[in-house]
Amino acid sequence: MNVINVNHVKKIYSLYENKKDRFKEAFSITGKKYHKDFYALNDINFSIQKGECVGIIGLNGSGKSTLLKILTGVLTQSDGNVEIRGKVSALLELGAGFNPEYTGFENIYLNAMIMGFSKKETDEKLQDILDFADIGDFINQPVKVYSSGMFVRLAFAIAINVEPDILIVDEALSVGDVFFQQKCYKKIKELAGKSTVLIVSHDLNAMTKFCKRIIVMNKGNIEFDGEPNEAITQYFKIKQGRIKENTKLFSNKEDEILNLKDYKIPNENEYSGNMDVIIKKYFYSINGESFVENCKRDDEIFISMIVDSNRNIDNLIIGYQVRDKYGNEVFGQTSLTSEVEQFSLKDGKNVISFKVTWPEIREGDYFITLGIGEGTDVLNQTEQCWINNAIHLAVSTMGKTIFGVFNNSIEEYTVETLK
Repeated sequence: MNVINVNHVKKIYSLYENKKDRFKEAFSITGKKYHKDFYALNDINFSIQKGECVGIIGLNGSGKSTLLKILTGVLTQSDGNVEIRGKVSALLELGAGFNPEYTGFENIYLNAMIMGFSKKETDEKLQDILDFADIGDFINQPVKVYSSGMFVRLAFAIAINVEPDILIVDEALSVGDVFFQQKCYKKIKELAGKSTVLIVSHDLNAMTKFCKRIIVMNKGNIEFDGEPNEAITQYFKIKQGRIKENTKLFSNKEDEILNLKDYKIPNENEYSGNMDVIIKKYFYSINGESFVENCKRDDEIFISMIVDSNRNIDNLIIGYQVRDKYGNEVFGQTSLTSEVEQFSLKDGKNVISFKVTWPEIREGDYFITLGIGEGTDVLNQTEQCWINNAIHLAVSTMGKTIFGVFNNSIEEYTVETLK
């Protein structure tokens, strides 16, 4: 049974160049329009069955939040129909529906009432809400004194513990600390199957864990609706298309060197080092596809850098370093510590290229720093130029569980019965 039906939904905003045009249109005798129509949503169609856990992803401005606000009744669509069956619990904006003068305790009952739950139903769930929020004596304080973390703890505790027919969450979990996020996702997993869950998040790896289906939106349209890993691939193709629209091109001479058209120019604040050698531009591809961001085990990453050197460097070192989204160093390597041929660098412009095979590593967001140095050993080397966090990768394990950071397979397995 479908609990959410969205049919030909459009949301149109009128955009005026200035306030005068709005005034002219309001008092126009001929009915002349002085605005342009902006389609935040353009003919959206989908259905969600009872018990499904569905994710919605897309770049900023794709229409995700607008869609959720229409589903929850915060906004009204310009055209089309929306059908919702069941009680909805929504967490769209931090503290939405809270009265800042009320205590946390009073806001529990206020929010539950807005969702359509009786006082008796709220009384039955009160202790679960208090335990989940875990904000101590602050529950008796006005929420206007709460930190953002306390806000989201209480709001999410109310939204999920009343066990609604439909739970809708829009990016609210990004405010809490990592431990609370884990707690929330665990609760969502428990709720999925009993309730219908619709969630928007930029945490793509979490989406693939909990959602059996992901909708990809782009510029007010649905680009894809289906299997999570394919949805992630489509998302990055859209993102890559946006990058190409704004990419600066090399001169013809440099295009001939690499036979490529798309390059990235580092921002000045990404640089560090002595700068006798400067990485002017860089390119990367994964399995032959340029500037993609989704990656998995055994994918081949090709990296090429065009550099300017102020002098000849005999003992060239090139390398990379991988960090997680918290800035922790995960792994890395240099030409000095790898079994590769060592090269020198000539004064002037040079092209440096190398390949890396991605290991089996825990899913998540990772950032690759590219570097050039010189020296003869790890204790006697100089960093010349580093581009910090040059490459972002969203790594998938394709549903496989990684215990820790890396996987290391069991090489031999025997069973022997003892008498």
